[in-house]
Amino acid sequence: MKLILIYTLIAGLISAVTAPIPGTSLLLTALEIYMIVHLAKVHDYKLGFKEIGYSAVAIYGLSTMLKDAALEILTFVPVIGWGSEVIVAVLFVFFLGMLANLYFSKSSRQGRDLKKDAD
Repeated sequence: MKLILIYTLIAGLISAVTAPIPGTSLLLTALEIYMIVHLAKVHDYKLGFKEIGYSAVAIYGLSTMLKDAALEILTFVPVIGWGSEVIVAVLFVFFLGMLANLYFSKSSRQGRDLKKDAD
């Protein structure tokens, strides 16, 4: 949980510093991918380049549709939009971190491993 909060804080800082600049939400996508790889490593989950690539494409697609669209639209609303960008970025990174943490946790993995052994 502490690790997720650290990444959430970094996302908030990146978003606050780069809020007035359009297109910088790609920095947040890179941070999210790095967070997922870090969480996988913490939980001793082995991610290969193939899984990292799939995750990167999925996160980029999802964040482009949801987060990036909202952030880029909010960029054109001075001050209020920039503050909203920080809130959107922080919430997105936090919930993505919580989902990744749940996915990589050992209790969640046990069910997937049992299912794989049965096949």
